[in-house]
Amino acid sequence: MEKTIRIVSFEEAEELDIQYWKKATPEEKLDTLQALREMVYDLKNEDRKGFQRILRIVEQEKS
Repeated sequence: MEKTIRIVSFEEAEELDIQYWKKATPEEKLDTLQALREMVYDLKNEDRKGFQRILRIVEQEKS
């Protein structure tokens, strides 16, 4: 495989990113999201806790 380097402006890079993500499949997008989440967990030294459960009871006024 031949490697090439392409120098582009920030605006061109942004447009190329948009084009890439428009072409990516939903599975590719989810795989990337999961990889980014795991990187954040590693940076923060956190376990995968899942969602925090919050319960609040609100009483409504009777009208």
